[in-house]
Amino acid sequence: MMRRSRNPVILVVFVLVGGLLGGILGEILSQLQGLEWIKMGGANGYRQLFSFSLNPLISTNFLDFSLSLALRINFGSLIGIIAGILLYFRT
Repeated sequence: MMRRSRNPVILVVFVLVGGLLGGILGEILSQLQGLEWIKMGGANGYRQLFSFSLNPLISTNFLDFSLSLALRINFGSLIGIIAGILLYFRT
């Protein structure tokens, strides 16, 4: 049986979707009794891993344009990322 080559873009998509779904499910499930641990992280349940900001990138009298990117993760997001990686390697 011939093994097909793996596309790294698909892995990135699986990781991003897994992290997003895991974070959303973590927020929902943390409301249940006994599952508060799934929201563990830093401030507000999230640990900020990465932050990049260009403020203000463009500033005029009537327009301010800024660019910022932050990566925040909680335990539910981590579970989703791991599930996305496992799903990628199983397909």
